[in-house]
Amino acid sequence: MSLRYITMPKWGIEMQKGILSEWHVQEGDTIEKGQLIALVETDKITNEMEADTPGVMHKLMVPEGEERVVGQLLAVIGAADVSSDEIAAFVSAFQAADTSMAGSEAVGGGSPVEVPKETVAPTPVDESAFDGLRISPAAKRLAVSLGVSPTSFTSSGRSGRISLQDVEQAALEAGLMSVEEPKTNNAVSNNPVVEEMSSLRKTAAKRLAEAKSTIPHFYLRIDVTIDTLLAEKENLANKGQKISLNDCLIKAASLALIENPDVNVQLHGDKIHKFPHADIAVAIATDFGLVTPVVTLADTRALSDINQTVRDFADRARTKKLTHADMVPGTFTLSNLGMFGVDQFDAIINPPQCAILAVGGSRRVWVEKEGAGAFVTQISLSLSCDHRAIDGATGAAFLKTLRREIENPKDWI
Repeated sequence: MSLRYITMPKWGIEMQKGILSEWHVQEGDTIEKGQLIALVETDKITNEMEADTPGVMHKLMVPEGEERVVGQLLAVIGAADVSSDEIAAFVSAFQAADTSMAGSEAVGGGSPVEVPKETVAPTPVDESAFDGLRISPAAKRLAVSLGVSPTSFTSSGRSGRISLQDVEQAALEAGLMSVEEPKTNNAVSNNPVVEEMSSLRKTAAKRLAEAKSTIPHFYLRIDVTIDTLLAEKENLANKGQKISLNDCLIKAASLALIENPDVNVQLHGDKIHKFPHADIAVAIATDFGLVTPVVTLADTRALSDINQTVRDFADRARTKKLTHADMVPGTFTLSNLGMFGVDQFDAIINPPQCAILAVGGSRRVWVEKEGAGAFVTQISLSLSCDHRAIDGATGAAFLKTLRREIENPKDWI
């Protein structure tokens, strides 16, 4: 019997479960090796699942929008001449890989939609009325609950897929829900809008809570003058090469890490791993949580290369297009909140790394030197260190080198 199981893959060491967000094939389709068959959402990214063998897609076992742990059955593929009895027996014989996630709570399908009192009372419809329509699970649930006719949609999604917004628009036009008018009286309510945490935010919350409670953090803080760096940056801009201050800080930090290898480390159990090059993770905020793609071998890269890499990360992060190759563990993290007007902050270490640099915004300050004074531009840097692997003097030496690189950038800019 020529049949094969398709199971929830494991992308990366930390992956334990994924959400089957969208099938790109249907039962009965003939599949080529390497063909895109589904999109799977993990904690940080949306992954494209490709077929590793050709054949006919006989059985799709998981509806779109549902979560499965690594190793659980998603579909069955095989030769075209396999009987339905053989497929049923093959499915019955499947045994999922042993995982510790069994019984974990599945991710919900979105926030509830409140229907104002002045709208038409909803009359739920039979889910079977939507058979054959390309409609997202959340959109189908809303359409069923509101009684929206399956013939009233104007699809706006990819390949004619009906989205949640399409259902809401159809319901508004049918009078099944309405946009609530702004309140003009004093009867002001403060009812919360309850949102399910994204998969990424759940994982980040767990990891950060664990890191803060188990890693003995200590903090070292310095102010660094950046006028020379800004002038060199402006010179490059005049020559047509636009780079950001953050790009410069990534480069400067990478050089300081090479000179201070005891900070460029990861901690695994009771073993400290030291690295010959600096792989710097860059914190990027998105609507669904924080991601930290890694600029690998940053110490060997030109500023233009770092700029292009970080810009590409930011663009793909917002659409959840980062890959696992982008999310390698890294040896150090840089988190910059200066663009949000934050003067100074302390960041939480991202294990297995042992240090993270928090960058505040620039400000003009009066500095007295040799009996005279002048206004200079400074930024505040805060280095969080894991005291199990990095001592205070080691962290201080790193910051001393980093200050030198930032304040004297002509050797590397």
